[in-house]
Formats: sequence, C-alpha cells, structure tokens
Amino acid sequence: MKLISDIINDLVNDQISLTVPLNKTKVLATRIDNKILLDWVNLELKGYPNNGTIPLYRKTSGTLVGNFTNNGYLVSNYPLPLPEMGEELDLQLKEFRMLDNIATLEGFLTSYNEHNNDSLISVFSDGLLRSIENIMRNTNGPYFQLTSAGIKVPIHFSTQVLSAIKDKLLDFMLNLETEFGIETEITDLKNNNAKINYIMNNTINTTGDGNIINTGDKSKITAEINITKGNKELLEKTLKENGVNHEDITELLNVIDTEQPTDNSFGIKVNSWLQKMLSKSLDGSWQVGIGAAGTLLAEALKSYYGW
Repeated sequence: MKLISDIINDLVNDQISLTVPLNKTKVLATRIDNKILLDWVNLELKGYPNNGTIPLYRKTSGTLVGNFTNNGYLVSNYPLPLPEMGEELDLQLKEFRMLDNIATLEGFLTSYNEHNNDSLISVFSDGLLRSIENIMRNTNGPYFQLTSAGIKVPIHFSTQVLSAIKDKLLDFMLNLETEFGIETEITDLKNNNAKINYIMNNTINTTGDGNIINTGDKSKITAEINITKGNKELLEKTLKENGVNHEDITELLNVIDTEQPTDNSFGIKVNSWLQKMLSKSLDGSWQVGIGAAGTLLAEALKSYYGW
C-alpha cells in the first residue's frame, strides 16, 4: 500500500518533521476506521491533557528545583531538599511528564541550538506549591517562602521522546507491511482492525498509567471552598465531598486544634497529615490528581484557619 510505504520513507528521513508521517498515519487511521490508532496519533499531534494518562516513553525522573526566599535571602533554580517521604513517594513526586505535542518538542531542540537553553521545567500548580512550602517550613523556619517550584530535566529528554515515537511508529508500519503485504488495500486493513490493534499493542505499546486512549481525568475537585474560620463541620463536609475517607478526616479533626499554626505555616501534625494525603493522591488510593489534591487541602486548611 502506497500510503504505508510513504510513511515508512518519511520515518527514515531525518530531514522531515515527525509531524509529516504522523499526519499521514492520521489519514490511514481515518480511512480504515481505526479509532485506537487515530486517538494515539491525535494525542501525539495535539499534546496530552494535564490530568490524563500518558505512555511510558513520555515519562522520566527529574530534579525538584525551586525559587525561594528565607530570612532575606533570595535563591533561584535551586534543588529543594524535601524531608524523607519514602522512596516510592519521592520517585512519584519527581516524575516528569512530557505532555507537549510533537511540533513543540521539535521546537525545544531548535531553541536549544539557537539560545543554548539546556533544560525543561514542569511547573507545579499553586496548590501543590503551597503544600510543599508548608512541609519545608518545618525544617527551614517560618520565614521560608517558596515562590515557584517544579521538576527539571535536560532538554534532550525531548529528543528521547521523539526518537521513541519515531521508532515505535516505524516498527508498527513495518509490521503492517509484513502482515498484509505491500499491495494491500484499504478494505483489507479495514476488515482486520482487531489484528492491527494487536500489532499496535506490541509495537507502539500504549500503556503507562493505563491505556493512554482512556484520557478521562482522575476525580476532579469541583467543590467551592467555603469554610468559615474554625468550623469543623464545614471542613469535614468539604473533605468528604471531595473523596477523603472517614478515617483520614477523623485523623485531621483530632489534631487540627491541638497545635497553633504560626506565620501562615501549618503545625507539625497537620503537615504530617497533609504529606500523607499527598502520598495517597500519588499512589492512587485517593483518586484525585496531585495538583488538585494540593489545591483542595491547602485552601481548605487556610480557610479553616481564617487566612
């Protein structure tokens, strides 16, 4: 089939943007009515949603860095020494998720060549930023203020992602050509989508947090934070509505008034509870994305304290 041959030729030509064979693959997927292939191509061309699942080749581990002030000193782009939270949680917190579309990834390399930008940073949401700030105040003092933070990786990780996509798509097309022959017709492929999906699963391998085609978000935070100062009933109601289980809510309510926060920093026991809940968000036992979890908990606690 000429279209498959054209895609293969484009993939082995390093002078052609990867968007070219991907767009031709999009045409192929549309003509043979293969939704799984089409969805994957669209995600690569348009980028992945922030709270969706992504394939393993778009993940790596980076360095936690941030900008902060403490006792009048300003520090920029500095590795953040988080307290020990366990190896699994540390790895999950430092995970870098490459969500950008193919054209953007190729643009990163152009930027590096022209401006010598040597790194990429995935910036944390404000909620997660405030949660980390409160945890770090326990060891850095009440005047520690985290202005920004994120996960930093070398810019050449974008090259690795592009190479992985190109290699997987080439393997997929070569397998199609081997299985169905060079002279195959659209009708033959259309009648064999189950076999095509099997080949795709063994070459492109669309698994990561789960099948990447399932792009539904984890449970989202939708409740408006409306807690009056010191109102435990409203605090309990807000947490319950957002999926926090009864035992975790009870644990917080039992300690929240046993210590007084200072200088907009939660107490040690509340910070310990907050850290545990972020861990649950990361390991999936609390079905809320880490960014949304940090926002909910930080805002709920600040409202309770009247900040």
